[in-house]
Amino acid sequence: FSHDSARLASASYDWTVKIWDASSGECLQTVSINKVLFRISFDTTSSCLHTEIGTIAIDPLSALNITSSITDLQDSQYQGRALSPDGAWITYNSENLVWLPSEYRPSCSAVSGKTIGVGVGSGKVWICNVELDEF
Repeated sequence: FSHDSARLASASYDWTVKIWDASSGECLQTVSINKVLFRISFDTTSSCLHTEIGTIAIDPLSALNITSSITDLQDSQYQGRALSPDGAWITYNSENLVWLPSEYRPSCSAVSGKTIGVGVGSGKVWICNVELDEF
């Protein structure tokens, strides 16, 4: 649920996230993620969703609780540092930054700010901080 309990986000095995109006049950937005997500939560402004692969921007209309129907499938836009849905890249604002060799690709992951934690199939865990030069 969003912090004001007006919206609910649901992740699905069809690789989408849907934003719902909690009072009417109407689907406000469908975002294509290209990956099954298991952990999603709204940020405090309800304009982004925090997930295990990064932060996803959601439509500001659904964040403002405007009741127009937004059911067209939209591609996800990641904000800040994230992992690509296929786990092959570390990204920044949906742009590929660092390619990950197959032995470093996540079977599970978590992203928090500059830090990315990845569990791989071998059982190993690696953690990195992604620092960007600001010009």
